[in-house]
Parts: sequence; structure tokens; C-alpha cells
Amino acid sequence: MSKPWPPPPDLHSIQELIRTADPEGHIASGAPADEYEPEEDAIFAAIRHFPTAQLTAPILTPILEKIWRESFSHSDEALAVSRPALHSLAAEIERFFGPEAQPQVRSQA
Repeated sequence: MSKPWPPPPDLHSIQELIRTADPEGHIASGAPADEYEPEEDAIFAAIRHFPTAQLTAPILTPILEKIWRESFSHSDEALAVSRPALHSLAAEIERFFGPEAQPQVRSQA
């Protein structure tokens, strides 16, 4: 029996997507790879049971913004600076797990 496609989000993939996106630029500035671990856990918890049809950027972006606002104590102005990166991250999550997802090959790091 084959598994359904696309697969549901998994924590490792969410971590990889967030760390690659590095929305605040912390990793690029030398922070450890697990810098976003609380946000990764919160995002995974928020979306892990979403049906594929709901894993779209318009639905995901407000969730990411809420988590970012709470985690980083972002004001409206600070959130506006992070918003493009968060929207791009939401689009990547959609690309991997959303309704139009296609099989991906994970890079071997």
C-alpha cells in the first residue's frame, strides 16, 4: 500500500525549511542552526494536522506572523520587516506539503 501524496508535514522538514529561510537572518549572522527551534516546534504543532487543502500560503502566513509576533515580541513595524520572509516561508511550506506539492529530493547535508 502506498502512502498518500503529499505527505503531512513532519518536524524535520519544517525545521529544514525554516533554517534555510532564516527569516530574521540570525543563522546567517552566526547563530546556531537551532536558533529557531521554538518557532519550528510552534509552527509544526499548529499545522501538523491540517488537511493538504489548508496548507497554502494565504492560510499559513497569518499563523507564521502570529508565532513570530509572540516569539520575537515584534511590533507592527518589526513584523512588516519580517513579513516578506515569512510569506516566502509559507510559500515553501505550501510547495512541499500543499495541494500542488510535487515529490522533492532532499539534499544530503
